[in-house]
Amino acid sequence: MISSELIFGVAFFLQCVIGIVGNSLLLVLYVCIAFKKPQEKKPMDLILVHLTVANMATLFTRGIPEIMFCFGMRNLLNDLGCKVVMYIYRISRGFSVCTTSLLSMFQAIIISPNNSVWARIKVKAPKYILHCFLFFCVTNALIYIRVIEHSEAIKNDNISRYEYISHIFMVRSLNENESTAAFLFGMTLHDFIYHLLMALSSTHMVLLLYRHSKQVQHIYSNSHSYRSFPEIKATQTILLLVSCFVLFYWINNCCTLYVAYSVENKVEVETIGAFFGGCYPALSPLLLIGSDNRIGKLHFIPGKEKRLHKDFMNTLVNY
Repeated sequence: MISSELIFGVAFFLQCVIGIVGNSLLLVLYVCIAFKKPQEKKPMDLILVHLTVANMATLFTRGIPEIMFCFGMRNLLNDLGCKVVMYIYRISRGFSVCTTSLLSMFQAIIISPNNSVWARIKVKAPKYILHCFLFFCVTNALIYIRVIEHSEAIKNDNISRYEYISHIFMVRSLNENESTAAFLFGMTLHDFIYHLLMALSSTHMVLLLYRHSKQVQHIYSNSHSYRSFPEIKATQTILLLVSCFVLFYWINNCCTLYVAYSVENKVEVETIGAFFGGCYPALSPLLLIGSDNRIGKLHFIPGKEKRLHKDFMNTLVNY
């Protein structure tokens, strides 16, 4: 009979391989576009590059240690190694939340019509992307610095694994330490704000696309549906990314909360939660690669398609 650890080990291994290869390919694509074909570069690429780096850091610091544990490689990390790994993991996970939220808000602004309140922001938005990343790095580094204090390597031979034990410790000692309560409040508020921004921008995009589809659906023939245009396809991809992120994020959080409040040590539940936590960084590059027309080297829009694309953009920004 195949052990559960072997099954989990294979699952984490496949997840890491798919995620690391996919994110690496996506990163190489954006670098090549930036240096070899700068005319095809988009402001969105800079956000996606940072999201790709955050995804890879998440997979390396969470998926690989899980693989080592599942295949019997125990006690490889000392306390210092555990602190470093878990701190990087928490920062990369928090940075992924911020970047996905920024991606959603940026796309919502880009597809907004020129006669909307977002018209001025649309022109200036690309200039402040790097400022946003600097803010994300500083805030996440400060919020999760307490992880260093409460992370340690567990030496028990029966449950020998690196763990983010601060989750369990902090929830159970919430009434004992005011600084712990402040940390939990800051972490929860941080995630809540960015999830709220994701929800608002996603709702705005859905309403915008729905309203626009009602107004222009009679313009396009069956062979040239408005859904096939890059702007609409990019928006649909980002909406799908946000949906996947929220789904996997809350599954992971529910598993973590269950383990934290459970009397018994549920290693399997925590492992399942860790697997779902790695699904978004592993699957998101596949969605992005599949939706990016530049992968297929479609660098031109001939004749009739070009005129239709121009008409579509005019109706999108002026309806």
